[in-house]
Amino acid sequence: MDLIGLGAVIGDFFEAGDGPSHDQLDQAFGRAGLTAGDPAPTGRTPLGAPLGKTKRVRRVFVYAHDRDPRAGLTLAAHLVTLLRAGGHFSPQLDAYVGAIKIDRLRAEYDTLGFELARDGALRLKVIDNLSGTALTEALQSYVDRLNLNPDDVPLQIGTGKDLDEAAARHVLEQRTGSYPVGGNAGSIPVTLANAFTAVGFAVGPRADLDADPHRAVQQCLFLLATQVNRLRNDAGTGHGLPSGPHKTQPLSVAESRVMARATALVAGALLDAL
Repeated sequence: MDLIGLGAVIGDFFEAGDGPSHDQLDQAFGRAGLTAGDPAPTGRTPLGAPLGKTKRVRRVFVYAHDRDPRAGLTLAAHLVTLLRAGGHFSPQLDAYVGAIKIDRLRAEYDTLGFELARDGALRLKVIDNLSGTALTEALQSYVDRLNLNPDDVPLQIGTGKDLDEAAARHVLEQRTGSYPVGGNAGSIPVTLANAFTAVGFAVGPRADLDADPHRAVQQCLFLLATQVNRLRNDAGTGHGLPSGPHKTQPLSVAESRVMARATALVAGALLDAL
């Protein structure tokens, strides 16, 4: 998630002293919990030298990118709201910043899974009318957001489609040209199984899991953790072993990412339960 690019573009809105005041920036940084990254509170450095709003904004976004991306998104939304209230998105007002700056900001938000309207209204990207590469990128942006902020769970997009179902349907459409809707063939388990098969993933046998879905998910987390550990050891990447496979083929880059995310998922679940 590139908040440095987002901050650079938002900073353009403050050139030549335009945009919300230094005091409003102080409040916005504080509300987002990013005051520590502000190089010049009230527009003055610790040595008393003036620092423009554009540089303040950009440096705080670099700080957020490195330390708290979620807070950076909160700050961006706050600043866009202030800019919109100040008439910077309104062509009929003197404060209007112009289509070029607005389009650049829209492009940055698009990569993050948001839609910024030309009037400054900000909303999550809706995937219903997307297809092909655009849909792949939109789904990936939702994955990135969910990894960044698990508190968004349950994350739903479009017309109530869950992220995993939407991704599975997209895979089937890309690989086979279509996906079934309705009935058993269109159920989530069958859709996921078909998508797994389409990309060459193995689909396991029906497991004898607990009837309580809460406990069943816990059991799946345990199975995931043990098998990730097994793969790490067999591939020679566990317990300080040198790289290179011992019992299985080398890990691909994609598999390495899956293992890292799976490890974080299980560790996070355990820590959350403390």
